Amino acid sequence: MPRRLGLVLVGLGCSTDPAPGPGGETAAQPDTGSDTAAGFDRDGDGFLSWSATDDPAVADCDDTDPLVTPGTEVFVPAGPFTRGEAGVANAEPVRQITLSAYCIDRTEVTNAQFLTLLLEREALGRSNVDDADRPLFDVWDGDDEVPERLLDIEGGWSVQPGYEAHPVVEVWAWSAEFYCAQRGKVVPTEAQWEKAARGAVDERRFPWGDEPPDCERANFAPVPEGAAGEPELCVGDTAPVDAYATGASGSGVVGMAGNAAEWVSDWFDPDGYATDADTDPAGPAEGELYNDGVGEWIARVDRGGNHTSAAEWLGVSARFPEPEDATSNGVGFRCARLLTAP
Repeated sequence: MPRRLGLVLVGLGCSTDPAPGPGGETAAQPDTGSDTAAGFDRDGDGFLSWSATDDPAVADCDDTDPLVTPGTEVFVPAGPFTRGEAGVANAEPVRQITLSAYCIDRTEVTNAQFLTLLLEREALGRSNVDDADRPLFDVWDGDDEVPERLLDIEGGWSVQPGYEAHPVVEVWAWSAEFYCAQRGKVVPTEAQWEKAARGAVDERRFPWGDEPPDCERANFAPVPEGAAGEPELCVGDTAPVDAYATGASGSGVVGMAGNAAEWVSDWFDPDGYATDADTDPAGPAEGELYNDGVGEWIARVDRGGNHTSAAEWLGVSARFPEPEDATSNGVGFRCARLLTAP
């Protein structure tokens, strides 16, 4: 299991710049001379509305916003995929699951992006809390040597210099839900996350294929803590969210293995892969106590592994239970967009 990073329990009483594609090439740019039909490129950015194409390379996930392009959000067409992997804990049986079309952020939410939410809340007199008065960013975490990435100094929020493009971490599951909701999105379900990580090819072990992880494709721990010898980490810290474009999934989604694990919306159920619905599963209706051998807590799920995770935790079917009232300097998130045909 991966080393839990700076876990803190509390009791309570997306970039618009052109981004590299999966192979490091520049993402598709608007074709200002295109003959897109009126009504299928309403925002004039040169990309077709997702409802007019099944091609993720040109599908516009929000055809009313020119800042949303295939370089910021990836369209995942409706249809089946094979979920799970034989021999992976809590990821059996292998089953075919069918999902409605959706979009998912091409990269994880960054510190700079999350800062915009903190500044918006501060302007409303609601500094660092959501509408239910729950904290959004864990500024109280002092249990590890990793420096805070978001700073609240003399009443003003800022990003630790050099960490602007790194994934935001030290956020709760509800922080992810609130951020995404404020942007008209949701936190992806486990099924949505796994389909985006697998891409168009079913039953691959990692986002890029079946080849074992290396430090060119992912930020992880080739020799994790607890293994024989000294731990060996690719970086020993988070890296910018688009730093591992060569490890992108077949869908073109970046950073789904290592760097920062990602909250998903499901409550953890060890038997969920056997009992979930065949179509658009969303996990259990409520959380249940999970016993990890040390204690019991209500468990959510994170996926993808982080920069201190062993290779097996980077697999597209690997599921990790996480206390729902915890933060970690190894867990962040990305958002998904639910789609309704015009």
